[in-house]
Amino acid sequence: MTQFGKRIAVGHAASPNRPGGQQPDVGAALAVVKTGKLPAWTTLGPIRLVIGVLIFGAGLYFTTAKYAGDIVRDIHLAGTWQVAYDLRAFDGSCTRHNFVVTLCSATIRSNAEPNRAPVASEFMMLFSGGGGETLVPVRSTSDPSAVAIAYAADTKLTNRTMSFLVVTGILAALLIGLVGALATGRYKGGAAHRALLAGIIELKARAESTQTLSRIT
Repeated sequence: MTQFGKRIAVGHAASPNRPGGQQPDVGAALAVVKTGKLPAWTTLGPIRLVIGVLIFGAGLYFTTAKYAGDIVRDIHLAGTWQVAYDLRAFDGSCTRHNFVVTLCSATIRSNAEPNRAPVASEFMMLFSGGGGETLVPVRSTSDPSAVAIAYAADTKLTNRTMSFLVVTGILAALLIGLVGALATGRYKGGAAHRALLAGIIELKARAESTQTLSRIT
C-alpha cells in the first residue's frame, strides 16, 4: 500500500508539465488516442477564425439586406399581382453558379413616366436556371407602388423563399460555429487545445504509472 501511494504521487508530480497549467480534457484526449490524430480544428489559428467570422457575417448581412425585403413583400402581396402594361422590363439576366445558385436581375421602367427612376428587381434561386423566361412586369392591386417581375413574384416565390432560408441558415450556422470556436478556445493555442494537450500528457502519465505498478507487482 505504501508503494501504491508513492506511485500515485508520481502521477500528480507530472501535472506541472501541463501546458499553462491547463485542466486536462481527458475525454478529448481519449478520442485522439483512439483515432490516432488530432482534430482538424487544432491546426487553425485564431486569425483564420476571425477572418471566417467576418466573411460569413458579411455574407449573411449582404444576403439578408439584398433579398429579405422583397421576399417578405412578395409573400404579403401574393395573389394581388396583375400585368402592368404601362411598365416595361429590360436588361434581364440570370447567372448560375456551380449549377446550384442562380442570381437574376432585371430593370423595370415606366412607359408613361420615362423620367422616373427605374426599379431594380433582383432575386436568388437554388437548382433553377431562369434563362429564357419572359420578363413580364406586374403591379400589386393592393399596393400600386409595388412592382415586380411576374416570374419572380409569382412563379418562383416558393423557390426564392426556400433558397433564402437555406442560404442564410447555412451562413448563420457557420458563423455561430466559428464564434463558438473562438469563445471556447477551439483553435491552435486556444484553451480547448491546451486542455487537449494536457489530457494527452495526463493519459501518458497514467500509462507510465500503470506500467511501473505492473513491474512492482
